[in-house]
Amino acid sequence: MKIESARALKLEIASEVVPPAVSAISAEGGFSVTTFSLRKLTKAEPLVALGVAPGKTEGDVRLAVRLQRHSLQRSTALLDNIRKRAKDEVEVRFVGRIAKHALPWYRQRQRPLQTGSSVGHFKITAGTIGAIARQRKTGHDVILSNNHVLANENDAKAGDAILQAGALDKGKMPKDVVAKLTKWVSLRPNGANLLDAGIATLSRGIDADPLDYRGIGKLAGARTEPLSLGMAVSKVGRTTGVTHGRISAIELDSVVIQYDLGMQSFDDQVEIESTGATSFSAGGDSGSLILDQDNRGCALLFAGSETGGSNGRGLTYANPIAIVLKRLAIDLHGD
Repeated sequence: MKIESARALKLEIASEVVPPAVSAISAEGGFSVTTFSLRKLTKAEPLVALGVAPGKTEGDVRLAVRLQRHSLQRSTALLDNIRKRAKDEVEVRFVGRIAKHALPWYRQRQRPLQTGSSVGHFKITAGTIGAIARQRKTGHDVILSNNHVLANENDAKAGDAILQAGALDKGKMPKDVVAKLTKWVSLRPNGANLLDAGIATLSRGIDADPLDYRGIGKLAGARTEPLSLGMAVSKVGRTTGVTHGRISAIELDSVVIQYDLGMQSFDDQVEIESTGATSFSAGGDSGSLILDQDNRGCALLFAGSETGGSNGRGLTYANPIAIVLKRLAIDLHGD
């Protein structure tokens, strides 16, 4: 089908097919009560993410259906209805629960700062320096990463200390403070999020090379063209290092991510699968800048699933870079 048809079908299925199917499964006791975070309830629940996947021929696309609950995977009525409406031009994958990335791999303190290395708000474990970007208003260099890496999932204030390495990687106050939290996009528990991003201004005397992506090459600025299905991408992150993959879906709506503050729903997201034998990302890679085949920044990594993808090692989710740069008023070096 054409991409315009897939976009219209996304809306149709989200409003006409998924809600009654979920109600039917719930009435039969098919969902457990552990769906929601025990810490704080939100309106977001992991159900069905819908987007656009590559078709069988060039220029053709299929509807991407990402199931986040086993009950939905077993619902033949739901899947048959979707396939019928899509005329079998559909790619269905079970991805399970999708969680933010922030886990315990050791990474060393680096001076000058290195993109792809461990970083974090002083109260969190560790994430990744995605880029050393330039603030448009001041011209100052800033660290670009996720809200949940730099702003502790909204639980922070401007001026908070940012450590490199992150606390999990033995970064300590005050000797490892390299930046101060400057700006972030708040996560919205009861609405659709578009990005998980934040920036921190480098402290005086802290040097960094904004172009060097070790193991990949030199950053060539930001990608301005739309992302293409099947496009080759790469990234360097604090946990899995350099990995390679391809874009397996774009414009994914209702992708529900589990955070400490509760479930968060995201629209217009990018999905990436590994082209190697291992996963494209893992816990702690959050905040990594994803590069296209020309080494241009194209997306900001923020979450991943444990299963799914052509090798079964999980799928990675990222914010398109254009909205990240616009909302934070920054530019990538190399342009």
